[in-house]
Amino acid sequence: MSDDARALTWAALLGKWTDFAKAAVALPEEGDGGRWRDAVAPIITLQAVTHALGELDEIDDADRAPALDRAELLCKDAAGRLHELWRGEPLPEQVGGLIDDSRIAFEMAANAGIEWFVASDKLMAPHPADLLETLGNQGFAGDLFTPSPGVPVFKGSVAAFARGPGGAPPDARAIKAIESFLTRRGAKLSPPERISVPRQVYRQLDFATGAVTRDLVVPMNEDLPPGQPLLALAMDTGRPCQVPPEARGGERMDPVRVEVFEPGGGAGDSA
Repeated sequence: MSDDARALTWAALLGKWTDFAKAAVALPEEGDGGRWRDAVAPIITLQAVTHALGELDEIDDADRAPALDRAELLCKDAAGRLHELWRGEPLPEQVGGLIDDSRIAFEMAANAGIEWFVASDKLMAPHPADLLETLGNQGFAGDLFTPSPGVPVFKGSVAAFARGPGGAPPDARAIKAIESFLTRRGAKLSPPERISVPRQVYRQLDFATGAVTRDLVVPMNEDLPPGQPLLALAMDTGRPCQVPPEARGGERMDPVRVEVFEPGGGAGDSA
C-alpha cells in the first residue's frame, strides 16, 4: 500500500471513529445506552489494532514480534472490557464480529510467511540435514516446512513454506539457501509468494484400489482432510526437527492431479 493510500485509509477510519464517539456522547449514561457509551474506546481500539495488523509488513522485522505482543495485549484488554459490559448477556453481533476480526487479523499476521510452488513436472527433495545446518549457522529463528525426503510433489503443489519470528519473511540468505536446496535435483520453482496462512499438501487415495487420486493443497487452519501430509516440519522456531529418512521409489511415481482448496469455494485444479 502506498503512503498516500495508507494515509487516506487511516483518515477515513479516524473520521468514522470521530463520528462514532460524537454520537455516543448523546446516549444516556445508564442501561443499554450507557453500555454503548462505555464501549466506544474498546471498539475503536479493536478496529485500530485490526487495521494496523494488516500493515505489519511495513515495519522492520526486529520490531514485528514486539508489535504482535502489544497488539495481542490491546485486543485481549479491549475484548475483556466489552465482555464485561455485556456480562451475562450475549454480545451484540457487531461487537462479537469486531472481536472475531481482531483475532483473525492477529493469527494471520503471526502465521504469515512465504511459500514456493513447484513449477516443473516433479520435485523430489533430499533429506534437509545440510539445509538445516546452513540455516542454523545463519541464525534463522523461524519455521520451515519442506517436502518429505524422496516423496515427489508435482507441478502446482506447494514446495515449501518458511517464516521468520512473528510471521516476518525470511531474509535473503535463508531464501537463497532454501531455493538452492529445493532445486538441487533439477526441479523448478515459481517465485516465492507472501501468504497469511501456511498450507499443507495431502496425498489422497482411492481406498478400493490403493491408487493415488489427487494431491490436495489446504490451509493449515482448515479442518484436516484425509490423506498423507507431504510437507514435513523441518525447523521449529529455529530448532531442527526430526525428519524421516529419504523414501525410495518416488522417481517411478507418475504425476497426479493437484487441487488447491479455496476457503468457501472448495477445491479447484491447479495442475
